[in-house]
Amino acid sequence: MSRVLRLDGDLLRATVNELSRVTELRGIPFSRFTELNRIIKGFRTQEMTVLSGNTGVGKTTFMCEYSLDLAEQGVPTLWGSFEMPLRKVCKTLVQQFAGEPLDPPIPSRISEWARMFSENIPIYFMNLHGAQSLTEVLKTMEVGVKDSGVEHIVIDNLQFLLGAGDGAFVERFQRQDHYIQELRAFATEKGTHVTIVAHPRKEETGRLLSINSLYGGGKISQEADNIMFLQVDSSTSIPKKYLQPYQ
Repeated sequence: MSRVLRLDGDLLRATVNELSRVTELRGIPFSRFTELNRIIKGFRTQEMTVLSGNTGVGKTTFMCEYSLDLAEQGVPTLWGSFEMPLRKVCKTLVQQFAGEPLDPPIPSRISEWARMFSENIPIYFMNLHGAQSLTEVLKTMEVGVKDSGVEHIVIDNLQFLLGAGDGAFVERFQRQDHYIQELRAFATEKGTHVTIVAHPRKEETGRLLSINSLYGGGKISQEADNIMFLQVDSSTSIPKKYLQPYQ
């Protein structure tokens, strides 16, 4: 075996394969969150993303714009909002879509932006709210994929699904692991991307979140292709809020 190699033969073939694989892993680029293109290489189907952050940090607001970014590029999206009423989610989406203040409210202008959103943005909504069984949610997701060609599904949030329970598990952590496993399998089998908003464990005030902050067992971090935290750095006089991708 030669101790010194040139970029040819087996090494050349291996390098070409590696470069091809990297190219394949690159998905639809983000336009509103361009830094994510460098870190997670864009949006791809058959993956699962987890977004976490403390209560009140703005997880739903961020997820609205994150999903809008992709929908504006033609990614059919299905929103499952189990905590926040749909009218409030839609209000946030339309405001972000407009890209301009809708205050003071002028009814004709608001109606025009809402109409343009409805006609041009492929975002659909689950007609479900509050605690739901996983079975019902999976059925609704399947309808979205079959009837509307949905490629991105948002679950906001995991803890509200856990609140219902299907009677199969006693322990909350076991039930969460089961839900994560089923959602992961759905993404793989149906060719969609499932994004889950999840509350973290309660941490000490001022402490930044980490993988260990995710509520439940280790299944959620094992199954996720991408994990992102909305962090608040309170170490400065003016607290700084930022997005931190972990994988």
